[in-house]
Amino acid sequence: MARQEKEEEVVMLPLSEVGSIKWTKERGEKMRSLRGEMPLMALSKKLAENDVEISRQYLHRMETYSDVKGASPELVAGLCKVFNCTLAELLCLRETKIVQLGVDNRNF
Repeated sequence: MARQEKEEEVVMLPLSEVGSIKWTKERGEKMRSLRGEMPLMALSKKLAENDVEISRQYLHRMETYSDVKGASPELVAGLCKVFNCTLAELLCLRETKIVQLGVDNRNF
């Protein structure tokens, strides 16, 4: 029997309205993959250039999923800028349905 993947619905909100983004092992692994050979200290400095202050130790914890349950929207957006990737790519969002608040997609 073919495996059916459930399509997840995503609601678009301004990042300023989000307190924390769920962090998972899969997202930590993706972050490590996107970082490549860049040292964690260099990543920390590049994030600081984008007004995101975070230690290399915390970045390491994010990659290894050691007790990190959430990440700030500012940090996630900063990582996307440094890695030159989309938010969907970093957050491993593959099968998603984007829903804008106040828009009824059934009429399209």
